[in-house]
Amino acid sequence: MNNNESLYFDIWRKKDFKALLMAYTQTASQFKTQEEMRVGFAEMLDRYVEGGRQKYTGTQKQWSSAYTLGRELGVFRRKLGERYELSRLATDFLNSKILASEYLLNYLLNFNQLIDGQIVHPLFEVLSVIRTNGGTITKNNVQNISAFNLSAKSPANQRQIVNILFHRMVEAQIIEATAQKDVFRLTSKYSLEDLLKHCIKLDKSPQEFEKMTHEEYVDMLSVPNHIMRVYRSGGI
Repeated sequence: MNNNESLYFDIWRKKDFKALLMAYTQTASQFKTQEEMRVGFAEMLDRYVEGGRQKYTGTQKQWSSAYTLGRELGVFRRKLGERYELSRLATDFLNSKILASEYLLNYLLNFNQLIDGQIVHPLFEVLSVIRTNGGTITKNNVQNISAFNLSAKSPANQRQIVNILFHRMVEAQIIEATAQKDVFRLTSKYSLEDLLKHCIKLDKSPQEFEKMTHEEYVDMLSVPNHIMRVYRSGGI
């Protein structure tokens, strides 16, 4: 996996990740070949995502961008002939065993990234700031987290990356907006200590992380996190 200069997210789409999960998994379920999926993805965007396909017309370049984000989110594990193998997490979502918000929660709790030569757990870093702040967080707080090294990026790119992270945390029902502008707090769904306890930090060296395959990265994201009852009960 890449050693990123700073915290990194693909910016093909910057929000509506729960809806995108539905579009991705339904595309993989309903269409048989990569060619059919490339074209059919537009139909799924129109069906599930607010604003629909927008500029997506099904070109190879556009599908490549969409597929890259799907890989980053841990939806697609690998190509198998003319099909794509979904991750365990994506399969559980497709089969209605978990909700889209739970998918994103599991993703964020398991998500580690190699940043400037160090393995960083982005959600753990954010939750640590929330604890220091007494229960709240701002985008400026996140922008200034030293482990994210966002100072290496332009101000515009810093805002994009921070906004994407906030959208994912909100859609995972970890945080919610308050009446104060740009101030967010934890939702009542999970306690801070429970979230911190369930952040899974990868037990690898930076060198080992860099040698990880995409399949290993997706498997890392897909480990069932026991903060969710459906996984805690051993029912899946």
